Amino acid sequence: MTCSKRYKIQKKVRDHKRKVRKEAKKSGFKKPKKDITIPNDAPFKEDVLREAELRKQRREELKQAQKLERQKEVAKKRNIERTKSDSPEKKKTEKTEKKEKSKLKSGNRSNDIPERSLCGEVKKVIEASDVVLEVLDARDPIGSRCVQAEEAVLRFPNKKLFLILNKSDLVPKANLEKWLCFLNKEIPTLVFKCSTQVQERKLEEKKVKPGCIDVSHGTVCYGGNALLRLLHDLCPSPNIGIKVGIIGFPNVGKSSLINSLRQIHVCKVGAMKGTTKVLQEVNIDNQIKMIDGPGLVVSPSNREVTVTLRGIHQAVGDGVLGAVNIILKHSDKQQVMLQYNISDFRNPLEFLTLLAHKRGMLKKGGIPDTESAAKLLLNDWIGAKLSYHSSPPAAKCQHIDGAMTGRLREGLNLGLLEADNLQTVKALKCPSSASSISFKSPGLTSGILDENEIVQKEEQMAVDQEPEDPDSEEDDNALGEADKEDEDSGDKSPEVSEEPDSTQKNDIKAIPPKDGIRSVCFDKQEDADSYDFNRDFV
Repeated sequence: MTCSKRYKIQKKVRDHKRKVRKEAKKSGFKKPKKDITIPNDAPFKEDVLREAELRKQRREELKQAQKLERQKEVAKKRNIERTKSDSPEKKKTEKTEKKEKSKLKSGNRSNDIPERSLCGEVKKVIEASDVVLEVLDARDPIGSRCVQAEEAVLRFPNKKLFLILNKSDLVPKANLEKWLCFLNKEIPTLVFKCSTQVQERKLEEKKVKPGCIDVSHGTVCYGGNALLRLLHDLCPSPNIGIKVGIIGFPNVGKSSLINSLRQIHVCKVGAMKGTTKVLQEVNIDNQIKMIDGPGLVVSPSNREVTVTLRGIHQAVGDGVLGAVNIILKHSDKQQVMLQYNISDFRNPLEFLTLLAHKRGMLKKGGIPDTESAAKLLLNDWIGAKLSYHSSPPAAKCQHIDGAMTGRLREGLNLGLLEADNLQTVKALKCPSSASSISFKSPGLTSGILDENEIVQKEEQMAVDQEPEDPDSEEDDNALGEADKEDEDSGDKSPEVSEEPDSTQKNDIKAIPPKDGIRSVCFDKQEDADSYDFNRDFV
């Protein structure tokens, strides 16, 4: 045998042994331990071994007997359960339980629909509070205002209403100052920026020295001290506190505002719509108790872009793709390209394809995942990440007049409020106008506070989805019988009674009418070869 062949065999043997050892290690195989043997010199060795073997046999017989007993007990239990299930009384009880469940479901349809409960919770927040804070998104303040909610608050003469410009660090300072000036003419407005640090339990309030600008971004709260000072001024006395209700559309930062003031995570927050579903009271200090509630219900009668930005893009157009198309139509194309660092695009689908390639969102075979890219874009626009801004409108809101504005300003130190806003704006680290996307605001958003409106819309949808009226079927049957009578009367003529063959139908053009005989017409069908390409494809 040659050396090369011998070395090759030895190598294969070593590889095989290594493979066997690895498989044994994975399967948890261990070498069996050797039993303690009796030395040959020990006396009565055979008797000891015989006794050990007998003990082993007895142990195995005992195990087998216990196993048989367990099997018998299990079989008895199964037989008892079968007899119970086959009994007619149990069948009757099951039927009655199913009927009761169906009745409860049909009677409590309001519990299946969350919008009704949300409307009731928002009403409770407004009625139970002395001061109402309407939280707005600073990127689109006029679009996040609800006329119906403001009118519901202003119906009570003793309630105060304030506007909170949240997410103020996502818009340019010049645009923020314009919105602050516009909103202050109608309702007292305060600039605010919630803390977004969720990795720690303790939230911090940033202390900024006057005249200094802080460059920290995203982890601290701005405007908290000013808001607490404003609320303490509204308290009747040091011993009497007030209840502050917080309202607004979903994803504007209502629960985050309470967490920032409390400096601890007491309210559940999330990027998904509908994180807060029930009313929750939180004590900020001895005098201030805040009431957190669910978001306002957006009316489907709003424009598509409004419904999309309020977080219910599933009902718009073609889902997320339709929502992206709507957002891109109302945004500056060049600034969107700079924001996402992509090249020029001709349509929304091409934009999503480029974005998917840029972020590495690819399916099997390198196909871009446009749906995931669309969800990413929507999460950026709805959440507190993307910077875009809108311009204030030229006209004021019609539901707020001068007398109402004067009543809301009573008992407020407007000079101190303005100074606090200027200090907060100065301390914020805002993006420049070039790095922010300009957006065309759709205007005020209509909300639903009355449960009857939802009920009427549901009934209307149910009426639209009902099948056709059975009377129409009766009319069709009557027409069919009349046609049969006509055919029976025409059977006397041999020309009409005999139906032409399928080969002869194309050759028959028309039968001239005769006295007392129905005329039958068979249109001549064109052959596939008679298609004129020069006429249609010029």
